[in-house]
Amino acid sequence: MRKVVLVSLDAFFDQDFSSLSPDGGLSRMIREGCVCRQVKTVFPALTYPAHVTLITGCDPVDTQVGQNQPWQPDTENSHRVWYWERRHIAVPTLFDAVRNAGGKNCSVLWPVCCKNPATTWLFPEVHPLPGESAVLKTLRFGTPLFILDSERRFGSLRNGISEPGLSNYAAAITCRAIRTKAPDLTAVHLIDLDEMRHHHGTFSPEALEAIHRNEDRLTQIQKAMEETPGMKDALLIAVSDHGQSDISRTVNLTDCLKQLGLADDFGVQSNGESAYFFARREGADPEKAMETLAGHLEENGILRLYSRADLDRMHAVRGVAFACEAMDQVVFDDCLDQNKREKATHGFGPGHRAENCLFAVRGRGVRKGTELPSMPMRDVAPTIAGLMGIALPSAKGKDHSREILE
Repeated sequence: MRKVVLVSLDAFFDQDFSSLSPDGGLSRMIREGCVCRQVKTVFPALTYPAHVTLITGCDPVDTQVGQNQPWQPDTENSHRVWYWERRHIAVPTLFDAVRNAGGKNCSVLWPVCCKNPATTWLFPEVHPLPGESAVLKTLRFGTPLFILDSERRFGSLRNGISEPGLSNYAAAITCRAIRTKAPDLTAVHLIDLDEMRHHHGTFSPEALEAIHRNEDRLTQIQKAMEETPGMKDALLIAVSDHGQSDISRTVNLTDCLKQLGLADDFGVQSNGESAYFFARREGADPEKAMETLAGHLEENGILRLYSRADLDRMHAVRGVAFACEAMDQVVFDDCLDQNKREKATHGFGPGHRAENCLFAVRGRGVRKGTELPSMPMRDVAPTIAGLMGIALPSAKGKDHSREILE
């Protein structure tokens, strides 16, 4: 089994390549390895569905993770649970494949991996709900000794979960795990760029600084790999989940349903730049609701409606009656605090200008300067499995490892 370090650069997309430093960690990966600049993200373009697809090779229709959160229409936003736990994923993951091959895994803030028996060292991505202890929940959802040792060594790097401290913390934990444990699969989720874009704008100076910080973190991880016996032949792989676009107008679709007399039949879950509509009662007619909405698109910031047949073609999660996509600059809001309005977001559908994500791999045996053509996000996991020499038969995507290796 060949070892892999998998680094997620949340919110990096193809328009960011021109912002890379010539000597940065990602530029080095591209020069000395293989890159795909057009990995088409899933629908909706959200962190959790995308990260699940990245480690399963399956779309949301198969993974059953089609949003960051389950639909919880009667729960206040601050009390809503997320898809934190491994049990929510309906198909095998790369972590399972590594364990089945006799290997060991390390996961640092990778989404939907909490309470994962396949992960040897787990620092979970989870947050406390009101009344819960952040410390106790983190320990309960991950590997306690690994978490406590990481906090003792690197806790001074972070300030709660704010960025860039949290990603500095995650990178430091990852480097130490590489040096001291040399896992067969190490996966880390770096959130810095996503946070900067949400709060400051897609192409803000703060976002550019986050891109450069991520390049520095990649360099740190590369150095840890090169200096660790047993990791010198490992592959470093960088991926991303979605881009972002700026927003200036917020539309509350719950109010829209009420005004159109549809609120008794359908509820809405905002995905940011798209939204799901769920039937509230048996017999609710999605086609009739779509006909009604079709006469009020522009006033409600709706670019297009997606029928259930459309969603099936997009490999979207089941259970959604129909969906819609926002017009440019519009974000949908089902009940969020208006005071927390962001400057950029995601959650869009196919064909959006921010849909092209990253896959890059560097290491011994990788063809230098190779460019892969456009591919769906479900191709990433089987390609990683092929590079590692392990089986992931449940993956629906294509294995590109032969195109990558010499």
